[in-house]
Amino acid sequence: MLIEGLANVTFVNGIMRVQCTSVDPSGKEVNSGVLEIPGASVNKIINGLASSAKAIEDKLASLEESSAESTEKEKKKKSKKK
Repeated sequence: MLIEGLANVTFVNGIMRVQCTSVDPSGKEVNSGVLEIPGASVNKIINGLASSAKAIEDKLASLEESSAESTEKEKKKKSKKK
């Protein structure tokens, strides 16, 4: 299931239901599925997703920084050769 957005979120009968959306080929937002999380697990799952997203964000920033440094080194090498 691809999740590009959230529509409705409800908590009924001890279950948190999250209606997920995605964009179809015509550019319209459509329902892509429902996440159903038991109430007792909501905190653990939300915190797990948040910490995982933060770790990915940090890794991407590190890769971006490394790429920028590499590009700068290449520019310096090329300018020294001239």
